[in-house]
Amino acid sequence: MVSRFRESGKSAPSALLRTSIYCAALAGVFLYLALARHGPLYSIGIFAMFILYLAIRIYSARRILGQYEPRIAELEARLHKIEGDKSTPTEKEPTA
Repeated sequence: MVSRFRESGKSAPSALLRTSIYCAALAGVFLYLALARHGPLYSIGIFAMFILYLAIRIYSARRILGQYEPRIAELEARLHKIEGDKSTPTEKEPTA
């Protein structure tokens, strides 16, 4: 599932929505099995789907932040430069 997410040519929001639907559907299957068969061990599958869902979200967030990290650093450098220019006092001629 992660490889399909990684190789997807579609936009990131649609890929995340698709993986969310997959995880919810599989968790639903495990919930049905737990209730229908009175087997509490199937709840481990629900928990595993939750963990997989979180792992996909964290992975995608780190990848997105990694893409924008150079741009963020550039903007921070510009901001520090602008703030530094504002903090240096400008010399004015004394008025009489």
